[in-house]
Amino acid sequence: KGSASMLRDVIDIIDFLDNSSNSAEAFADFLPDGPHSVEISPFESDLGTTDFIKILFPGSSGKSGGGDAPTTGIIGSNGGLRLPGPYPGLASDADGCIVGLITALRLARMHTRGQQLTGDVLVSTHICQQARPVPHDPYPFVMSPLPSSEKHPRLVDARMDVMLTPETCKGNKMVSHLGFAVTPPVREGIIMRPHASILHIVEMVTGKAPVVFPITMQDVTPYELGVHHICGMVLPSIFSDAPVIGVPLVTEIETHPSATGVQQPTVLETTARFCIEVATSFGNGDCEFYYPGDYEGMVSTFKGLRGWQSLENATGGS
Repeated sequence: KGSASMLRDVIDIIDFLDNSSNSAEAFADFLPDGPHSVEISPFESDLGTTDFIKILFPGSSGKSGGGDAPTTGIIGSNGGLRLPGPYPGLASDADGCIVGLITALRLARMHTRGQQLTGDVLVSTHICQQARPVPHDPYPFVMSPLPSSEKHPRLVDARMDVMLTPETCKGNKMVSHLGFAVTPPVREGIIMRPHASILHIVEMVTGKAPVVFPITMQDVTPYELGVHHICGMVLPSIFSDAPVIGVPLVTEIETHPSATGVQQPTVLETTARFCIEVATSFGNGDCEFYYPGDYEGMVSTFKGLRGWQSLENATGGS
C-alpha cells in the first residue's frame, strides 16, 4: 500500500482516462480478476452521456459475506472529465473520478497479492468523457448531463456505512495548500468537529499537519436551492443518513475547474492512499468518522436538522 506502488496506479488511471473512448465497461475489463463485483448504469439525455459505476470489494469480515465489519463508501465526485473544444485534455474537475478509480485499481491489485481489508469497500463514481460547459467567469464550470438531485442519488448506496468523497475543490481562496484536505464530518444536515482518528490518518499518510477545509450550512443544501456552494463534496449527505467526509483536492492558488494539464500525480496518489487507509482502519474498528455524543447531543437539542435539507422544504414546496 506504499506510495511507490500507488504512483503506478495513478499513471495507469490517467493514461486510461486520457483515451476519451474508454468507458465504465472498459474500466471493468481493465481491473485484474478478483472477487469484486461491478455494477454499471449508463445515463443519456439531450445534455450528454455518462456511465455510473460501482465496484464492491468484499472484506474478510465484510457484510457482503455475512460478516459484521462496517462498509466504507468512496465516492469519486466530479462533473466530468473533459469539455468539448480546443482544450482536449483531462480537466481539473476530473480529479474526483481519477482518485476513485485509482482506489479501485489499487484494491484489486492488492487482492492479487493476498491483501484483503476487513470490511467491504464500495467505490462509486461516474465516467463522463464529454462534459458540458456552464458559463462562468473566468473559466466555465464542468457539468455532468444530469443535475445534482439526480446524480448524487446514483452515487450513494445504502450499503455504505460511511462515505469519503474525494473531489476537486481548487477554485477558491478558502484553503491555500497543495495536497488534499478533509472537511468536518456531516450527518443528516449536522456539521460536526473532525474526529481525532481521521486527523491522525491524515498525519500518518502525509507526514504533515492535517488541513481541515471549512464548509458551511450552505454546502449541505441541495444545489438546486441556488445558494452558493464551495463544492459538492458533502452533498451525498442529503441522500443518505450515513456520515460523510469530503476529501477536497486543493492548491495554493485558484485553479479553474476546466483548466487542463493541472493534475498533480503525487497529490492524486496521496489522496487515494488516504482513502484506502481510512477504509482499512474503519473496517478494523480503529477509527471513527465523528463523535457519537456530538451527533446525539445535536439531535436531542434540535430534534434533528434533516428536514430542511430536502429541496421541497428548502424552497417552500410540498
